[in-house]
Amino acid sequence: MIDEFLGELFGEAVFGKLSRSRRAQLLFRMFFGLLGMFLGLAGALHFLVARRDPTNPAMKASIIALFWFLACFSLLNIALGRRWRWPAVCFVLSFAALFASRVLFGT
Repeated sequence: MIDEFLGELFGEAVFGKLSRSRRAQLLFRMFFGLLGMFLGLAGALHFLVARRDPTNPAMKASIIALFWFLACFSLLNIALGRRWRWPAVCFVLSFAALFASRVLFGT
């Protein structure tokens, strides 16, 4: 099934009908959604297991939350096409917490 889907997309790309196709939109949405999810998870895991960490615990928690909610937003809203607000709201709150922890606690 997937090979037929990719074959049809490749055929549309070769013959120039790719721009408005629903399959192409699905492919691009899935690609960028999954890319954002994997990059967000990689960033969260990187800061979670960082050995030498010069930041305070509040900043580290807000950085991990920022990457985690970026991954949630990318998977749920972009890749799956849902219209949920909670990943975006939590992303903005964790971004604000990043600056607040920097101002309140320093490095």
